[in-house]
Amino acid sequence: MRIFFVFHFGNFLIWADFEKPCMKETKTFFILVLLILGVSCSSEKKGPPRMTAKQTKKDAKPKSTHPGKVLYMQFCMACHMENGEGVPSLYPPLTQTEYVLGDKKRLIETVLHGMEGPIEVKGEKYNNIMAKLDYLRDEQIADILTYVRSNFGNNAEAVTVSDVRTVRAAGAK
Repeated sequence: MRIFFVFHFGNFLIWADFEKPCMKETKTFFILVLLILGVSCSSEKKGPPRMTAKQTKKDAKPKSTHPGKVLYMQFCMACHMENGEGVPSLYPPLTQTEYVLGDKKRLIETVLHGMEGPIEVKGEKYNNIMAKLDYLRDEQIADILTYVRSNFGNNAEAVTVSDVRTVRAAGAK
């Protein structure tokens, strides 16, 4: 005698095929089915989060990520680290330094044309190569540099697409 059971619960499909069913196998199978059914029926369906009395609509909106942050994480973080602190003796920090807060043109040139040779940042000497990122679009470079100049404890004027376009048109330094 052969007994075949199929149960369908939403996303679950359970089947059993007993060639020679015995009471123990059948009982175990039905207990398993009831457990799955109980778990699937008792799970709460969560809707959108409800606002509490202390929340305002402003609080409920998700914070948008600066487009420069996404690009920074992709192109700069490996050397300058997520927090902009760099790596001592290898890659200089981007936190409150003359290079970041100073002349925008020099900063844009560094990104476009790279940098090689010794420099001193915050009293520490660095002598490593920064690859040129001239393959990035003007808007991407402006976004990255604006992000850097307004984060990591920095508070400097934004870098515009026009700033980058002007420096790029002037050619290599």
